[in-house]
Amino acid sequence: MAATTPETFDAVDAVDAVDAVDTVATIVTASAQPEALSPLVRRELKKVAPYDFPLLAAVVMLLGLGSVVVYSATINEMTQTVGDGASKLKTHLMHMGIGFGVMLVATFTPYKRLRNLTYPALVVTVLLLAMVVVVGVEAGNARRWLALPGFNFQPAEVAKFVFVLFLAHSITKKAGNIRRFTVAFIPHFMVASVLILLCLFQPDFGTSVLLVVVMFTMLFIAGTRLSYMTLFIFVGGFLTFQAVASNDMRLGRVLAAIDPWAHRDDRGYQMVSSQIALGSGEIGGQGLGFGGQTLTGNLPEGETDFVLAVLGEQLGSIGIGFVALCFGMILWRGVRLAFATDEPFGRALAFGLTLLIILEAVVNMLVAVALIPTKGLTLPFVSYGGSSMLVSCAAIGVLLNISRHASWNTARAALPILDALNAPAPLQMLRPRYQVDTGRLGRVMARFKKRRPQSLEDVLPTREAER
Repeated sequence: MAATTPETFDAVDAVDAVDAVDTVATIVTASAQPEALSPLVRRELKKVAPYDFPLLAAVVMLLGLGSVVVYSATINEMTQTVGDGASKLKTHLMHMGIGFGVMLVATFTPYKRLRNLTYPALVVTVLLLAMVVVVGVEAGNARRWLALPGFNFQPAEVAKFVFVLFLAHSITKKAGNIRRFTVAFIPHFMVASVLILLCLFQPDFGTSVLLVVVMFTMLFIAGTRLSYMTLFIFVGGFLTFQAVASNDMRLGRVLAAIDPWAHRDDRGYQMVSSQIALGSGEIGGQGLGFGGQTLTGNLPEGETDFVLAVLGEQLGSIGIGFVALCFGMILWRGVRLAFATDEPFGRALAFGLTLLIILEAVVNMLVAVALIPTKGLTLPFVSYGGSSMLVSCAAIGVLLNISRHASWNTARAALPILDALNAPAPLQMLRPRYQVDTGRLGRVMARFKKRRPQSLEDVLPTREAER
């Protein structure tokens, strides 16, 4: 008597050798005929989706709303300066189109290939940041851009993405020793110090703080000792205090954030204008294209750093709530994806990119309501800015790619019978473009656990289908 293993077939444990041979032949025949799969398997395969739709939907809605707000914020200025009220809108749409292209490439390129580009990308990023210090374009008392044919490029935006990539790669490689001080902090702190130093020379204090927060958070999630992090937090806090106190511009911004109305004619001018715009919008807003602060030009950088103030003035609390809801959706789907991914590098990368996008959004919103000093960080997917748009879209593309691969692995685990057969035809149906929707993942797993097939007939083609 021969019996198949319980991992492959639950109920087939009492067949003789002849029946076993016939069973294997039947399985091979079914594998070559995917259209003859049982109704149970076909029903589960219908739930397979090629991407994380809620995540993509939130990004698309933010991009659409951002286009409307950028046009509404710049139509008056562009009409008076260049005679074309849609000038900045056209540029923004071009950035958005290129961003979509980058997102598609990142979505359909296996994210594991990024590991091989970690160190070359890090070296190129350091060189670009050094070039900004030497030959960068200066604007607004800062030198943050490189002049390229047709557009200006901001390497600090790329530095955020590359630093997250480096942290994900390094944390994964050192996972077994991440609790050791020399492994957890020394290499990461050295790389962060180089990037932060080059950003401070621009100066770009906001990006520097963002890199530090991302590093500490990812190390904490990876399992680094809290005592080590506490030591560095105190040291980092002291250095930050020194950096602020020794620079008149940074100190002035901090004082303006504490009491913007006391500095409304100089350092607090943008914050006061932002508060006026947000307050005048009330619940429903004054309407797109309207708003005293926007139309009169009293709100500088309304399409970039203070785009939330423009949105609040014209669409009110409803518009701000919608934006917060979309970013909440990105946070939820990103964290859910990080927990659902079994591959360590993908898990760390998903968490880091989600954290990066949400931190930028939170900092921009806090600046708009004058709770923290101005940082020069845009609102992802909404603000005008090519470099920020491309990097944010690339991050979402990587998240979608991780989702596709994680869902593929989960689908195979949820179909143990087909996976055990190792047949090419059914498994081809589970290639990455047919990915289980992570929103239905729990139900799929629960259904297979509760409804394990009791016999081969539950998963093999019916007799009528075979004939």
